[in-house]
Amino acid sequence: MKGLSVDKIRNFAFIGHGGAGKTSLGEALLYKAGVTNRLGSVDQGNSMLDFSSEEQRRKVSINLAVSYFEWNKKWMNMVDTPGYLDFAGEVYAALRVVDNAVVVVDAASGVEVGTEKYWEAANKRSLPRIIFINKCKTPDINLDQVVSELKETFGNEVVPFQIPIGSGPDFKGVFDLLNGDPSELPDELRDEAEARMEELKESVIELSEELMEKYFEGEEISKEEFNSTLRQGIVSGNIIPVLFGEAKDLIGVEELLNFIAEFGASPADLRPEIGKKGDEEVEIIADPDSSMVAFVFKTFSELHVGELYFIRMFSGKLEPGTEVLNANLGRTEKVNQIYLIRGRERKETDGLIAGMIGALVKLKETKTGHTLTSKDFPVVLEGIEFPEPLTSVAIIPKSREDEEKVSEGLAKLHDEDPTFVFKYDTELHQTLIYGLGEQHLDVIISKLRDKFNVSVDTAKPKIPYRETIRKPSQGMGRFVKQTGGRGQYGVCYIKIEPLPRGGGFEFEDQIFGGAIPKSYIPSVELGVKKAMEKGVLGAKVVDVKVILYDGKYHPVDSSNFAFEVAGSLAFKDAEGKADPYLLEPVYEVEVVVPDEYMGDVIGDLNARRGRILGMEAAGKMQKIKAHVPLAELYKYSSTLRSITKGRGVFTMRFSHYDEVPREIAQKIVEELTKRDEEEK
Repeated sequence: MKGLSVDKIRNFAFIGHGGAGKTSLGEALLYKAGVTNRLGSVDQGNSMLDFSSEEQRRKVSINLAVSYFEWNKKWMNMVDTPGYLDFAGEVYAALRVVDNAVVVVDAASGVEVGTEKYWEAANKRSLPRIIFINKCKTPDINLDQVVSELKETFGNEVVPFQIPIGSGPDFKGVFDLLNGDPSELPDELRDEAEARMEELKESVIELSEELMEKYFEGEEISKEEFNSTLRQGIVSGNIIPVLFGEAKDLIGVEELLNFIAEFGASPADLRPEIGKKGDEEVEIIADPDSSMVAFVFKTFSELHVGELYFIRMFSGKLEPGTEVLNANLGRTEKVNQIYLIRGRERKETDGLIAGMIGALVKLKETKTGHTLTSKDFPVVLEGIEFPEPLTSVAIIPKSREDEEKVSEGLAKLHDEDPTFVFKYDTELHQTLIYGLGEQHLDVIISKLRDKFNVSVDTAKPKIPYRETIRKPSQGMGRFVKQTGGRGQYGVCYIKIEPLPRGGGFEFEDQIFGGAIPKSYIPSVELGVKKAMEKGVLGAKVVDVKVILYDGKYHPVDSSNFAFEVAGSLAFKDAEGKADPYLLEPVYEVEVVVPDEYMGDVIGDLNARRGRILGMEAAGKMQKIKAHVPLAELYKYSSTLRSITKGRGVFTMRFSHYDEVPREIAQKIVEELTKRDEEEK
């Protein structure tokens, strides 16, 4: 990388709602930059950026894709990201390492929920943004209306830097309000262009007191001064430029490239990264001569190659043969080959400097979110704030031999995509996988089959029901076996009574006069606890107090085992007489939707036995809070997406356990009994 300086690097990500044309725009940039000699197409399956078999089959982006090229003497690192919210983790990973966000908006759809969600994520990182309104050839569109909506949603910092020439099928180009010559425009656009050029000029001048003084005193402002102020305004977020185009027809593409090269932030323009060295905060400067600090933002698992670790260099330089420190683990890793990445292609390079993006292989313990540093500079960078996976499904390997391969595959897929998690639930005896939506989990199951050659069936996750009692009762447990040789003898009497919801379990010893020796009492408690693991209705028993008040023992035949069995029998006897009833987990759900879908969403929540807690405005959207039983939330993300045309989002978290309505409880008890018999 000889001769490359940090100020010549431009790292940018395309973000926006699904279907806005981000990948098509990325393909157009690669074609314009001379990287490809044909325009890749998502629909035709020959895209350089959507190269996985899953992406080609589904015709949507699933993974982030990195590519590099040179343009106007700048080194461009472009990251294409998925738009669908099921794959939002990829967007958060990309935004963690780029210095600019290009927000791609569909001219026909305007601001969509993905636009807002990813804008908020870029805003949180204080990233400079450029808006590219794509698909300007779509019939019956109103580009002025789209710009008005952008201003209304994101503020008056949103400023068009171009005038579209023509609209809909007649869209044929853009006029540059910074450098264009209005005399070359058709008469009907000339006056508008001159007025808009003056407005844009004034809005830039207002950013600098020095330029304002010159302007009011009639002094000439040089192009260098003006462009420098404009660039600072974009970097600081005081100006958010709007550009127009049609990626598939290469209209506005070169103008976008020129704009990023000239006005996009370099790694040196943004505030320094903050690393932690123990409790001490350390500034990481984008300087090739400083200590090396790199961040792993993505892991890809490739057949026959192993893991590929995508890194962003934040400081220093990295060359093959270097031993680095994984600062998160405190362990060293050997860096052998270093690659530049262009979609599926890899090109070996002699090193990376601060600001660059590349990839490493054959690291032993490094994962996504880890920081690699010089051995003498052990700083840890802030990780990636991934969205929480809310959708789950149970998976069952098709053959017993596949169980180990499934577990190994799931672990590798989690390393690749931390928004996917899995666990074996020992209570429910199910392997559960969790993701950001049904489509996300469908992709995970496909990858498991294609990459690790294991097939699984899916099932609805079982619900962790609980049971408790309404009234006090008593019970007796007697375990007496006296055959030849030493026998078994243990008798105990208990009382049980309900505790308040959330009270858990209490055990009280009221034995007097040695009716049961002290050494056997823990065994009675253990037997009671084992009986509570599966109560008379088939679920785990909670919120019960147990009082051991009497019993009998035999000086020779009594044992810990006998009293454990007696304790278990006593509890079962007592619970059956205490009017047991079923509890179900209830979750607090927050749904954010546009106004027009409020009625339908509330109606659906009510149909799911939800209890609406309240509603409040959330920007342009409405937030609905409700308590909904977990049993009614299976595949809720698909339903919400269908009701709101993809514009609704939700979060859910466990709230409490509540009684199952009597008419539903009987059916659940039958299911639990059947499940218990099947598992025996």
